Amino acid sequence: MKKPEYIMIHHSAVSYDRNSDQFEANNNYHKAQWDFKSSLGFYLGYNYEIAKNGKVRQARADGETTAACYQQNMNDGRCIHVCLDGHFDNEKPQPAQIFALRDLLRKLVDKYKIKKDNIIFHRDYASKSCPGSNLDIVFIRSLVNGQTEAQNDDENIKEELINILNKAIELIKRL
Repeated sequence: MKKPEYIMIHHSAVSYDRNSDQFEANNNYHKAQWDFKSSLGFYLGYNYEIAKNGKVRQARADGETTAACYQQNMNDGRCIHVCLDGHFDNEKPQPAQIFALRDLLRKLVDKYKIKKDNIIFHRDYASKSCPGSNLDIVFIRSLVNGQTEAQNDDENIKEELINILNKAIELIKRL
């Protein structure tokens, strides 16, 4: 097994309204496709899958070989693959999924010291929309520390403005 350096986000490309918890269906589909069993006893090609209600299931050990993205050897264990149930070209992830993803990302980033820039989308490696047009990489990366770079910039500007105002108040007091 390899030490994970990346986290790749996927979607199942099946509406969660058709099947709100797709783990078993996806496990059976991947068994039929590849018949490639994990050390945890599943056939699912991803390390983790997050259902519509936010339930997280692990199908492969972190660092284990996967069957999720063959491009650039991203199945060799250096990438943890996380799939969210849903078709995010047509629908948006549910709040429960986002909270579960946030918690999982924070845990994995902390455990393996994965850089925020190494949280990636499947579409960065394959010519497909996965994980869908309704997910944004800046937003997903912001889940790790709770702030986007734009928010950090806003905080810095706010701090500078407060300093300027305090200096102006001091000057006015001297008059």
